[in-house]
Amino acid sequence: MADVKVIEDVMRHVTIPVSAKVRIGHYYEAFILEQVGVDLIDESEVLTPVDEQHHINKWLFTVPFVNGCRELCEALRRISEGASMIRSKGEAGTGNVSEAVKHFKVLYKAINELYAAYRDGDEERLRDFARQCQVPVELVTLTARMGRLPVITFAAGGIATPADAALMMWLGADGVFVGSGIFKSQDPRERAEAIVIATAHWDDPETVVEAQRMVSEKASMMGIDIKSLKPEELLQVRGGV
Repeated sequence: MADVKVIEDVMRHVTIPVSAKVRIGHYYEAFILEQVGVDLIDESEVLTPVDEQHHINKWLFTVPFVNGCRELCEALRRISEGASMIRSKGEAGTGNVSEAVKHFKVLYKAINELYAAYRDGDEERLRDFARQCQVPVELVTLTARMGRLPVITFAAGGIATPADAALMMWLGADGVFVGSGIFKSQDPRERAEAIVIATAHWDDPETVVEAQRMVSEKASMMGIDIKSLKPEELLQVRGGV
């Protein structure tokens, strides 16, 4: 968890919603952030988990939570625990969006299969999937009927350019989380503005081109090949599923 004094200082100086991270399973960090008054808590695998097997029961809080996922069962379990938003896990800090892309495609492939089962009236398939994921069948049915997760779904992990952001929106994200891709670049102000433009106008290629022109590839953070990371260095596997 970030320094509480820093969080409070940020909240005093901005008018936009403020999000802060807690370690997976750390109830009291979440209680502290709720007391401080943050607008969103990210139960984040980027921080070392305090509980490798269990996540926070978000229903105990009034502040909304966001959790990461790599696939549909993981997403549905976090939603059943009370998560108000879901994001792809990816590999934060790498400047490599490949894992976020992979996870989004895995997520929506499974959702599309559930949608087909719902459309065909295959209730047994939906019940089997609910048992497999250990979540309520009502949540599975709702997801199948909507053809998407029933909460806001963000893309995160390695997004570093306007084109990365537009790609994730094209794949079905409702928005993007970008941290290191901006703050580890050599042009953070321009890059933040460009990524916002590309996210808002992802379906207008001409505007995305203009956003991409606002940044320099030379100023991007150095991309890391995911294959070069050791298994223990991967952030996405923290906290189990």
